[in-house]
Amino acid sequence: MTDAPILGSGPERPPAGGPPTFILTASRSGSTLLRFILDSHPDLACPPETMVGSTCVSMIRLIYSLEKFGVAERFDISAPPDISPEGVKAIREFLDNAYYRYLGQRGKSRWCDKSLDTYQCPDLILQIYPEARFICLVRHCMDVIASGVRNCPWGVSRYGFDPFVAQYPGNSVAAIGAYWLSCNRAILEFCEKNPDRCTLVRYEDLVTVPEAVMADVLDFISAVPAPGITRACFTVAHEARGPGDEKIWFTDRVSADSMGQGVTVPPAALPGEMRVSINEVLAKLGYRTVGDDWQSAVGVIDPRAEVPGGDPTPVMGGDRADAAVEAAVRALRARLESVSAVMSMAISAQWPSVAGVTVRLVAQAYGGDHAEISWRFPEGARHDGAHGNGAHGNGAHGNSAQPAAKDGGPGIPLMVASPATWMSLLDGHANLMNEVLLGRLRCVNPNDSHRARSDELHAVGALLGLASVPVQPLAL
Repeated sequence: MTDAPILGSGPERPPAGGPPTFILTASRSGSTLLRFILDSHPDLACPPETMVGSTCVSMIRLIYSLEKFGVAERFDISAPPDISPEGVKAIREFLDNAYYRYLGQRGKSRWCDKSLDTYQCPDLILQIYPEARFICLVRHCMDVIASGVRNCPWGVSRYGFDPFVAQYPGNSVAAIGAYWLSCNRAILEFCEKNPDRCTLVRYEDLVTVPEAVMADVLDFISAVPAPGITRACFTVAHEARGPGDEKIWFTDRVSADSMGQGVTVPPAALPGEMRVSINEVLAKLGYRTVGDDWQSAVGVIDPRAEVPGGDPTPVMGGDRADAAVEAAVRALRARLESVSAVMSMAISAQWPSVAGVTVRLVAQAYGGDHAEISWRFPEGARHDGAHGNGAHGNGAHGNSAQPAAKDGGPGIPLMVASPATWMSLLDGHANLMNEVLLGRLRCVNPNDSHRARSDELHAVGALLGLASVPVQPLAL
């Protein structure tokens, strides 16, 4: 009986076709999509997450401990120690053997890695592979938060979030925000120290102009051009075992549909100092920063765009809303126009803070098409019979109207939901507060931003017949 050969040793080892490539990224930033694209290249193999970074750290820790035996020195992953040439050679040979065997099975000549832990130890990896290339993949913080919360419906966990969840119990936005900040600070610092080894790729660029981005990436890592690779990546086989974004297995094209979904994330949930730090990193990456009015944007918003005044620029969705959007707006209009002037006055009287306020109700499709209708509450009346002078000033308006805020008020309340959500509410199949809490109805209330159940929400619910609290009649 002969001993089995060491992994990839001897003649089984295929020749290397170039240096390895490492993706430095935070989770929920498109790394599985990038992995699919790279893995579709005729020369490149990019397996699911191998945790190669943790492997290197463990091996270097072992070697360092033995080489420094008896020396009271602390191993710090953020400041990697100098390992002897023999130690570096031993780790590199182990990784080469493992990956060369894998390349032989795949019929490829170069390997890439997209493990989520690599951002913690790129300097260690650079010691082992000084010729390596690094793709620094980033995404806007608020989109990462929205994706993380959406993919953890029963509690934020996995994806590297767990240590940060422990620091911010009960605040998923802050937990994922802290995770994003930690990752992207480290990635930016490494990029700035090693500009010749790194290329920065924004997720938003990858999903809007995928072929152009990948042409630049392949050129950077010295891989042969592969036109059409971002379409072909969904038609070739990839290894299914291992962590990654599960949605990609049910995807057939590169899509920008999830870009800008972070507009649903409340900025107030980010602690003040954290938001300042996040904005500093966002600015360095060329992203929109997060202000108090972050949630006020309508349509799909390009997180990269900044225009004078800080207004977001929509990148998708035409001027004409789709049929479902138009149907929802027609239904909202019909419901509002059925409200009598007396009922409207009574609502203003019951919730006096809405008197004279204009609210905007927006139906928005997932792809960005949207239309809106506005309603101005009359100046109000008291239940003792004294009427304000705005009794005839209310009405429903189409999305061409330009609603005005209440004089002296800080802004216009905004409510945004999908056509399906609005229709479900109007048909009585959904609870208004449930839709708010589940994030399907986004309420932006500049006058009372700390409460989900505001007077404006009550008043709109009464207008649309969605509330069970009876409106008290006016004494005429």
